[in-house]
Amino acid sequence: MANDKQESDTEAESEDEETEREGERILSRADAAGVLREVADGVEKGRIDIEGENGFTVAVPERVELEVEYEVSEDEAEFDVELEWRMEAGEPVSADE
Repeated sequence: MANDKQESDTEAESEDEETEREGERILSRADAAGVLREVADGVEKGRIDIEGENGFTVAVPERVELEVEYEVSEDEAEFDVELEWRMEAGEPVSADE
């Protein structure tokens, strides 16, 4: 993805020792779909590897909570896919039904 425009990469720690990593970039629709496929493959395998200068690895438990959200206003639309699960002693724990 040589023509990617990196907009922002951030990592932050909150007072309760929560770490958050976030990145944004402008991609073609095809390249964005490729990134989503890589993430989906990682979820299925139980390990998501995000490459790049500020890359990281995420261990994914067998069961997760999935949230899909679509927001639209007059000048912007946003589509979010979020996976969530509990952590115990630094290890992922499958979500309850």
